[in-house]
Amino acid sequence: MPDHFKTHAAQEQIILELTEPSLPKAEASLIHKVLEEKNWNLKQAARELDIARSTLYSKMKKHHIKRPAL
Repeated sequence: MPDHFKTHAAQEQIILELTEPSLPKAEASLIHKVLEEKNWNLKQAARELDIARSTLYSKMKKHHIKRPAL
């Protein structure tokens, strides 16, 4: 488990619920949820997901995740 989650686990309860039938769909759903929570701030979202920003860009492209038009 990444240190980021260990730290948060000590401070608050984390509940991971997979509502999607496959891992790729669950990954896409989690990424989209975090992006919305962080108001589409990619730097903050990548930090929350504990991945590099370049990895976030790649995963967004892979899952066809785009920022909604304002």
